[in-house]
Amino acid sequence: MSKVEYEKIGASYHAEDGKLHIVRTQDVAPILKENHELRDNPKPLGSNMRLAGRVPAVVAQQWAKECGSAIGTPEFSAYVKKKLMDGDFAKFRIKGY
Repeated sequence: MSKVEYEKIGASYHAEDGKLHIVRTQDVAPILKENHELRDNPKPLGSNMRLAGRVPAVVAQQWAKECGSAIGTPEFSAYVKKKLMDGDFAKFRIKGY
């Protein structure tokens, strides 16, 4: 598998009704393509380890906001596990779950 360059996270700002809205964007196609390749050709990580999934940064930021916990906390990890099990986010899964 070749090295994939990911697009940086972009942000745009606009004011509406006296509030500032920030819209974050990221091209997630390279991540989804690499996830697909990893599903088809899994790479062993160790006897007790497996890569469950990979989530684009903009999606992780949105999920952190939804669950009210910071990325990396146990609460966020539990929320991500539930999201990865949802069929709507199947393309983020690598193996199992």
